[in-house]
Amino acid sequence: MELKDIQELMKVLKKEDIAELKVRYGKIKLTLTNSENTKIVNTAATSPKIIKEKKNIKAILPVEEIVKSSNVGKIKLISSKSGTSVKKGQILAKINTMGIDNDVKSTVNGILKEVLVADGSAVDFAKELFKIEVN
Repeated sequence: MELKDIQELMKVLKKEDIAELKVRYGKIKLTLTNSENTKIVNTAATSPKIIKEKKNIKAILPVEEIVKSSNVGKIKLISSKSGTSVKKGQILAKINTMGIDNDVKSTVNGILKEVLVADGSAVDFAKELFKIEVN
């Protein structure tokens, strides 16, 4: 196959409006594509519209945070009055597990909204102990 033969195939490709032509001549494999006939299809989804609307950031944050027990044992409440202001890391209670006291700390700054367990009661792992209204 010579250059003249390839040029002749290219003319046929354009004249007959063929998108692609594959030719095998001995050990030679040749693929010709007609770029004028090839259509590019955009398969990407339509781009999302950007909303230029300001949102209140507090609406995104959780209004309440639940503090759960990390151990099993008997609870001793330290901060037990609803309406009390608490800070992140403040000790709210202690859970006694086999003679060892483990602290239960506030995970957020806020106001203690509700105590969900009684002082001296047994608590399980991941039991909800306090509801805190986030500031």
